[in-house]
Amino acid sequence: MPLNRNTLLAGLAAAAAAPACFATPAAAARPNIVFILIDDMGWADVGFNGSKYYETPNLDRLAARSMRFPNGYAACAVCSPSRAAILTGKYPARLHITDWIPGEGGCKTGTLEIPKWQQHLPLEEVTLAEALKPAGYSSASIGKWHLGGPAFFPEKQGFDVNVAGGHIGHPASYFHPYGKEKDSHRVPGLQATGKTGEYLTDRLTEEAQSFIRTNKNKPFFLYLAHYAVHSPLMGKPELVTKYKGKAPVDGQKNATYAAMVQSVDESVGAIVKTLEEQGIADRTIIVFTSDNGGVVHDGNPPATSNAPLRAGKGYPYEGGIREPLLVCWPGVTKGAACSVPVCGIDFYPTFLEIAGAAGDTAHNRKVDGVSIVPLLRGTGAIKRDTLFWHYPHYWNGGTIKPYSIVRKGDWKLIEFHETGMVELYDLSKDISEKNDLAPGMPEKAAELRKCLHDWLKSVDAQMPVPKKTAAAA
Repeated sequence: MPLNRNTLLAGLAAAAAAPACFATPAAAARPNIVFILIDDMGWADVGFNGSKYYETPNLDRLAARSMRFPNGYAACAVCSPSRAAILTGKYPARLHITDWIPGEGGCKTGTLEIPKWQQHLPLEEVTLAEALKPAGYSSASIGKWHLGGPAFFPEKQGFDVNVAGGHIGHPASYFHPYGKEKDSHRVPGLQATGKTGEYLTDRLTEEAQSFIRTNKNKPFFLYLAHYAVHSPLMGKPELVTKYKGKAPVDGQKNATYAAMVQSVDESVGAIVKTLEEQGIADRTIIVFTSDNGGVVHDGNPPATSNAPLRAGKGYPYEGGIREPLLVCWPGVTKGAACSVPVCGIDFYPTFLEIAGAAGDTAHNRKVDGVSIVPLLRGTGAIKRDTLFWHYPHYWNGGTIKPYSIVRKGDWKLIEFHETGMVELYDLSKDISEKNDLAPGMPEKAAELRKCLHDWLKSVDAQMPVPKKTAAAA
């Protein structure tokens, strides 16, 4: 018999009081968590956020019974820091993981030296997999990892299962065998099984389905981190052909990228169907989001358009950090939208509250995220009105320069560290960030800059510093 909301909450309360190291009946009532993370998917790449070019019927159906967050953010405009923030609940600036791993390094034409930043997720950090384990959860990381070398792979960070996760940030190919034998970007661990021509998104979905079937009788945490829709742009030929015959809409017109988006959507549909077939859909929470904005600097034509948001991946504008985000919690969410800004750092405390898991006390004291359970239940607000971002690096050959951001309410300030200049936007009236208000509102800009600087100091953020001149050296 399906669990209603009261039954589920009662089960959670009982489970929280039970010995955490055993899979008791109460523990089995804890909801499963399926976290689907897409790589480089833009805010406007889904039907539930208004796309008319990409076809995402499975996501749109899921959104109809989810809480949608149109102000959902990644913790960084590039991938590795966002992933570390999701898994730990901490800002990338606090973790000192502030760029994709290993990053581009310094910039010859830049005036700043970048800091010596952390290039792996330290084992001392408590991941979601580790925090949920005492509450009886099995866990799997399936797909992209990109948080350090073999000593820091998922199985070293509390995950019971690691499929295809390694140091790479993108695949050499989306088709089996996913790259040549000695290719440094060959997807690990998928060559012994599968067949030539198999598509990576489909394969990772099958691995996720297998994990669900195996663990259906106990609570589980599935971190399904697709390599899609990151470059190289490769779609299934029949889907590419389909979109080549479709007229562009709102700047979205790359048929190969559209095919990749459809494959992601089909993956979501397959996961939902498997949960239903196993009889556990009514006690499984599904989260869908991305790690950074859609790519507008690559592809011919460009991979995607994030309009009406400005720019894309890597940039400090909304197109770089705002993401598609939905949370489906059966019996709780009912197909509404919540305009409150939330961020990748919030999943850690949210999942711990939902699971009745205590986590690690020392780690919890430095968690930057807040639980969004009150928003999901519609029972109250969250005690936060400010979010921060810090990117002390150069990217895309120096096109993007070091910056930091604060969003407080509807106000957003960007500080560019090479020049010290700031830009100020009122997102309630200017979602496209066309009208820089800083020149005409110096007091508001100064207020937000102080807020940003105080935060940077509080998290011990690493800052870029001026390069030494030849004379000074």
